Amino acid sequence: MTYESPTLIDDWLLWMQDFHREALQLTQALAFDPDGVSDPELLSVKFGLYARLLTFLDTAIRHTQSDKLLDLRIVARNIIECGMHMDAASRWPDYLQKLKDDDKASRRSLAAEIPAEILDVEARRLRQDMLNDKTAKRLQPTELGKGSEFARLVLMYRKISSDTAHVTASSITRHLVEDADGFGQLTIDPMISDEDLYEAFTSIALTLLLCTWLLMDAVPTSQRSDVMMELARRHQALYQRDIRLSAED
Repeated sequence: MTYESPTLIDDWLLWMQDFHREALQLTQALAFDPDGVSDPELLSVKFGLYARLLTFLDTAIRHTQSDKLLDLRIVARNIIECGMHMDAASRWPDYLQKLKDDDKASRRSLAAEIPAEILDVEARRLRQDMLNDKTAKRLQPTELGKGSEFARLVLMYRKISSDTAHVTASSITRHLVEDADGFGQLTIDPMISDEDLYEAFTSIALTLLLCTWLLMDAVPTSQRSDVMMELARRHQALYQRDIRLSAED
């Protein structure tokens, strides 16, 4: 289901391109009155998450067009992470505070790595203030998935992290192959399996649809999008078709 059946890649690519075009139009139409929502700051963060999501989608489309399918799988993880945050933002009353605490904790860790002796007096004071604030905690991806109805996305995030996105024995092995004579060779753009490609495309599509519904649900004035509903039906058809074809392989 990779280079052997390029039409399957073409179908998913077309779906992503159609979704990207419709999502851009949708964001132009969505607007909200800050006085008309309970938490305008949280809603603004959701819009920011959606914009980040579409940025990664554009990257995924470009990777697919260039036949950079390993890169596609890596960026799928970034897309899934946006979905995990959007899901948590819609379920947790304290999501915004957790997000801010995560930023503080990250800056505290960075400050700890900067030697105090190379800083001037004011910068040293700011560094110490960051180090003294020990209340903020990092927001771990596994924590985002707690209580979620989309356990598959959490699973795929962790799987792609371990076998592709991070430097691990599994991810390194992708770039090491043996030729017919048993000699080791390096490959820069390794082919990925049918299963890996299927996981990437379906995880991307599910995340895109999930984030769209959650964003529209958060905007009081949003209206049903028939085009998005059709994209959801097309996604389901591709999902079911490729499960069947993979089983036959």
